[in-house]
Amino acid sequence: MSFPRFRRLQNSKSKNLSGFGRLPSCCSRARALILTSSLLCIFATACGGSPSPPAPQKDAAPSAEKLVYTDGIGRRVEIPARPERIISLAPDITETLYLLGAEDRIIGNTTQCHWPEAANHKPKIGDLLNPNYEVILAARPDLIIASTAGNDQSSVMKLTRLGLPVYVAAPRSVSKIMESVENIARITDCADEGRRLAAGMRERLNRIRSLTGGKRPVRAFFITWFDPLLAPGKATFENDVLRLVGVASITADIPQFYPRYSLEQVLVNDPDVILKATHEGNPFPDLKALPGWRDLRAVRQNRIYVVSEFLQHPSPLFVDGVEDLARQLHPECFQ
Repeated sequence: MSFPRFRRLQNSKSKNLSGFGRLPSCCSRARALILTSSLLCIFATACGGSPSPPAPQKDAAPSAEKLVYTDGIGRRVEIPARPERIISLAPDITETLYLLGAEDRIIGNTTQCHWPEAANHKPKIGDLLNPNYEVILAARPDLIIASTAGNDQSSVMKLTRLGLPVYVAAPRSVSKIMESVENIARITDCADEGRRLAAGMRERLNRIRSLTGGKRPVRAFFITWFDPLLAPGKATFENDVLRLVGVASITADIPQFYPRYSLEQVLVNDPDVILKATHEGNPFPDLKALPGWRDLRAVRQNRIYVVSEFLQHPSPLFVDGVEDLARQLHPECFQ
């Protein structure tokens, strides 16, 4: 039995939602993509490069009202047992909170938070990289949740120096996205909802793998941005996600997070397919009309696929992106 797609959940819940949400999709998305490499490196360095804990470890209970958890980068954070005034600093956090049913407690999010539609109407506390400290302080949050998937480490740490409770999630891979969902559920007093949500994600992924498991691996070049030409590198969740549907990214072994790539490198590797993410402000050209590009086997055979923007969301929505790509690559498996 397949788990209901999150887009259906959005449609069914949006009538009753008071708030809004999605991921960066215009020029700010370009800036976020280009800067994500350095931001992820900073966060990894901040926690000594060690893997994030498997759960927000409950270390102590200073009072009946507050608990101490260890966040995704190894910091101890004191949080109310049930936070009532939550600020989300990233789209993946906002999306997760809505899917957990905690939307009524969100008092602010960023200008890049667009899913579900209701998230667009929440008070804005700045953008992904530049939170407005005065607005945040005035809002009196009892929990701020940041993400290594785009937030600026120095900005996040400044919030902690202001005495604010900041929990940092670290969804750096498929398994860490799952952990992040359940961790955010625990710290927001939604543990049961988190277990159900994560179980549904695993069920859907297992079904997709069972349908496509016998297919020959596909070598792909995933264009996350065309000008400059960017692709996901070794330590990105995008390449981890692609493996779920038997896609081998030709940039998966490059040590940078989002390295610049050249047409010459693409020609040498000559991938089976080209995957592209479209963004406002960075229109995707007709590759058949471009010298060099039109010589690629994928272009000649018209094997160019537009991926769902959800494929780049390190939130429960990434499962929609995985299924969408699997259906494009292997439509016969879903008939």
